[in-house]
Amino acid sequence: MRCGRSTSVAARGTAAEFPLTGAELLDGAGTLGLLTVVGPWSVRLRAGRRRAMEVYEYGELLDVVVESSLGDAQLRGARRDRAERPGGGPVSCAWGRWPPGAPPRPVHFRSGGLRRRTVRADAVRTAGRFWFASAAGEFRWAQVGCAERPESGRAA
Repeated sequence: MRCGRSTSVAARGTAAEFPLTGAELLDGAGTLGLLTVVGPWSVRLRAGRRRAMEVYEYGELLDVVVESSLGDAQLRGARRDRAERPGGGPVSCAWGRWPPGAPPRPVHFRSGGLRRRTVRADAVRTAGRFWFASAAGEFRWAQVGCAERPESGRAA
């Protein structure tokens, strides 16, 4: 089920309110914990007994991916929406966790309908085993992995 939210949600600043507990999660920009911001989504890394990646949509917590040795699911979630910048077009994203010891794999987005097209993700940000990918455009499916064993999921 797709949940529509207006860009004027009051809880928009919630993602920044929680202090980060580990300095080892510095990204290249020097921002503690913040991995990326794409359209209405922001991604933060958290330290604790096990590292975790939090995905926020319009400032509200959408998903938490925890580092684990159980399971080999690579794709955790996918979304599509409009970019927040003025005149911004549609944008799609997907996120997940690489299996233990596996190298990063290609991430693709596919449109639906009669004129299906597949595009490679514009940007894939990785932090350890966690990843977050995005592409300009409204895509209904995200696909991760190689041709032998791809994993795909529908974008909400």
